[in-house]
Amino acid sequence: MAPPPSYQVLLLEPGRQDVPGGGHSARLRATLERHLATLGLEPGSALRVLDEASFPSRDPFLPLATVYFGGPRQDPASTALLAQLRAEGLFILPVVPSLSQYRALVPPVLAPIHGEELRPSDPALEHVAARVLEELRLLRSRRSVFISYKRDESHGVALQLYQALDARSFDVFLDTHSIRRGEDFQPMLWDRLGDADLLLLLDTPHAFTSVWVEQELARAHNLALGLLQLIWPAPHQRTLGTELCEPLLLQPSDFQGPSSDAASTLVPGTVEALVARAEAVRARSLASRRTRVITELCKQAEAEHLEVVVQHTGHLELRHPSHGFTHLFPLVGHPDSALLHELAERCARVGPPSPRGLLVYDPLGIWQRKDSHLRWLNEFLPTRSLPITEVLAWLRTH
Repeated sequence: MAPPPSYQVLLLEPGRQDVPGGGHSARLRATLERHLATLGLEPGSALRVLDEASFPSRDPFLPLATVYFGGPRQDPASTALLAQLRAEGLFILPVVPSLSQYRALVPPVLAPIHGEELRPSDPALEHVAARVLEELRLLRSRRSVFISYKRDESHGVALQLYQALDARSFDVFLDTHSIRRGEDFQPMLWDRLGDADLLLLLDTPHAFTSVWVEQELARAHNLALGLLQLIWPAPHQRTLGTELCEPLLLQPSDFQGPSSDAASTLVPGTVEALVARAEAVRARSLASRRTRVITELCKQAEAEHLEVVVQHTGHLELRHPSHGFTHLFPLVGHPDSALLHELAERCARVGPPSPRGLLVYDPLGIWQRKDSHLRWLNEFLPTRSLPITEVLAWLRTH
């Protein structure tokens, strides 16, 4: 028997019946299902997609994210349903053709909500899918990208991408903007790289004459980060040794000014397409890194002859013959107290006696003060965080 659904998405699109192929809802559903498959979940069983007609049969105990595609036509039944969802405090993402006319494209009940704009550069609705997956806790809500570049060749593009990604709610690391004065530069740089979802590599003609670019790429490989590589136009060619990156070959027409000018920037359309591409690479990266952590956890548990079951929600259940069972939550990036609180609540909802919760992460490059803080929190919180390098010792003593 297939496991019951774990996640629910409600798609509302008044007038969709008049649109060939199902409109935006159909494209969003396809993108969500693709990302679920990448995460190792069976889309047909893990996700239930609801519409206005099927909503009354929803499971109130499962996570729900709603997307409302606004437009000039509005439906009274959809508006009433949105009011119900708002009254229950549930997540709604309004998506409209133009934010400048937002209030005319959504019912008044959605006016206070910060909406999303449809963009021609994002036909698969990657931005919308990412926000939905974050709300369902299938992607982490902190969206972190690290820009690696050679300053005297591409500082104009680097700053432009910093601003564009920041406007899309990414936490962007750029060396000239992201480390406060007086902080120890190199440990903070490695910490931010270790907590990133994606490395954005600006492959300019002499980028790899910089020892920092070379080291950043090597460490990103060790962390299994997503790698999006912007390759400068000919006569420059893709740098050897970067074959594991996802390439995006730039043309002279992508630049506002000569590509050889370090101050030149990209045309707006190229920037928009690049940000959408970053969303897709980020989602795949998080999935592959999560799978790597799960595989390592299973290997270590089996080495200790402990039963471990990968749940359809993505976490692991470790069964110990004398200590009961523990929920293991594989994490991409670094833990924080808010995440530990959330996981403690998830364990408590199982009911008494609630299982132990353990959040497992890759500590490569973590800042020493952050590491000390996490170990201090472990003395007080019911849900602990543990580097994956220490899991084996923990299994042997707990």
